[in-house]
Amino acid sequence: MDRRDFIKHSFMATAASACSSLFPVPALASAPPKRILVLGGSLFVGPALVDATLAAGHSVTLFNRGVTNPNLFPYLEKLRGFRSVNAAEENFSALGTREWDAVVDVWPYHPEMAVSAAKVLKSRTKHYLYVSSIAAYEAGEYAKSGINENATLASWTGPERIYKRGKAESERQLNALIGDKLTIVRPGPIKGDRDPGTEDLSVWLLRAQVGKKHIGPGDGTEHVQIVDVKDVARFLVLAIDQSIYGTFNLTGRPMSFREFLDGCKAATHSEAEFLWIPQGFLHQKALDPQGLEHGGGGGYFPLWHPEPENRGLFQISSQKAFQAGWHPRPFDETVSDTLIYLTSLDPTVFSWSDYLDSAKEAQVIGEWERSIKR
Repeated sequence: MDRRDFIKHSFMATAASACSSLFPVPALASAPPKRILVLGGSLFVGPALVDATLAAGHSVTLFNRGVTNPNLFPYLEKLRGFRSVNAAEENFSALGTREWDAVVDVWPYHPEMAVSAAKVLKSRTKHYLYVSSIAAYEAGEYAKSGINENATLASWTGPERIYKRGKAESERQLNALIGDKLTIVRPGPIKGDRDPGTEDLSVWLLRAQVGKKHIGPGDGTEHVQIVDVKDVARFLVLAIDQSIYGTFNLTGRPMSFREFLDGCKAATHSEAEFLWIPQGFLHQKALDPQGLEHGGGGGYFPLWHPEPENRGLFQISSQKAFQAGWHPRPFDETVSDTLIYLTSLDPTVFSWSDYLDSAKEAQVIGEWERSIKR
């Protein structure tokens, strides 16, 4: 399916859901306008947050460098500054002595950056919100399903990558600094509008668009759990509107890998066939889930985690957020937003080639089909 055909099929469904997605009626009906300061606000989660905040009737000020997407939101107040892990380089002077009803920090994972801004602003706001990640959990937690907000966080001095340790340490230091005025959200993999090219959901969507036969890894029973960027934004606005404090997983509801790929096919109106091939057979063909030596985003089969130590990675509980009134969008809306954004990109800037070579994939599919006929 080409870009024109996809947009023709997708536009009406996406437009029909826009009002309910962007304008949460309870928030509009009950919450008085507030002054919101967004630290960042120019990339992916930031713009979604600004959209949702404005839709809820609040006023927004952005504080950032003015480098990333500087022409976005031309009518909003923009204060220019600089954040750094080196305190001597930071510049918060544009904030002056002003106060806001809520401050939202959407992106840093270096605790030095998260904490330095909070020190400047903690006495100037009634509500401080920080976007963390499910990556903040200690690695051993992912072997268990139903992880909730009380699970152990990664150690700052542990062996994990800096993003993981940094999010966890930022949480600890912000809690110590801000206390009960703090809201922390821990999203799972964030997808949807303005996704900056993470090669996971998009890989499966583009494979589905290609059509023909593809490998469905495993037996389709492993879980996938993603969250729409608009849903992350809407929970932050819900927390601001209703003064909700504390820590919340934002992962949505898990789906089986079979349901996930069926959803990708449905969204692309594809006749692609995914042939389920056991992990053991894929291993024999050097197609392990994370086996791509040169990187490749999520490997040959993004979002597929059959490893015992990761069985709970995509079965994390968002029950606390649900009980607070959070209602995630349907998966097909997330997929539509993702594809519409991908098709809007300049093809000279965004190009995609599958890390799973088509000839190799066809060879493995053929060998599997012959093996099961014997």
